[in-house]
Amino acid sequence: MIVCQIVGFLGSGKTTLLVQLGSELGKEGKKVAIIVNEIGEIGVDGAVIDSFGFQSVELTEGCICCTLAGSLQNTLKIISKEYQPDLIIIEPTGIALPNIIKKMVRIAMVGEDAMYTIGIVDAFRAEKLFKEAETFCRTQIDGADIVAINKIDLIDNGVRDKVSDLVRNITPKSKIVFISAKQAQGLESLLELLREAS
Repeated sequence: MIVCQIVGFLGSGKTTLLVQLGSELGKEGKKVAIIVNEIGEIGVDGAVIDSFGFQSVELTEGCICCTLAGSLQNTLKIISKEYQPDLIIIEPTGIALPNIIKKMVRIAMVGEDAMYTIGIVDAFRAEKLFKEAETFCRTQIDGADIVAINKIDLIDNGVRDKVSDLVRNITPKSKIVFISAKQAQGLESLLELLREAS
């Protein structure tokens, strides 16, 4: 079984990406479970995901990095035992700390399960976001297995190169892919990573 977290700043395209990845893998016969962490009583992302026919679990009223850490670990164990998915996708809040989530998953899922982090960057807003919240934006992608530079349909090659350089300076060992989650473009590298691990 694979556990994959898709992390990124608010509005970067996490929900759209996970729906696309889940749909493609579902067509291939893979069982996909989704855990969504929403701050607040009503989970908008969970409702969106459910509308595509996925089974999702929402963890609300806190962040899975801190106040909901136990809930995440219990949820992972229950899903693993009762649903036995090929892949669990975790969509944390846009303010979560990916490295802490990775540690919690490894504690909960003792064994040979693979754990991946896909960091998603909104190419259209990247320069502005990194100027206004550089430390936080760095934390979201630093050490990710893959950084998906999203919304390439909205930018030109010059912006694409600038964003790529920005990402490469932060996390030189991460693989970079260019995607448009909304247009379902460039997803093959991400799908291949998940296929190979399952």
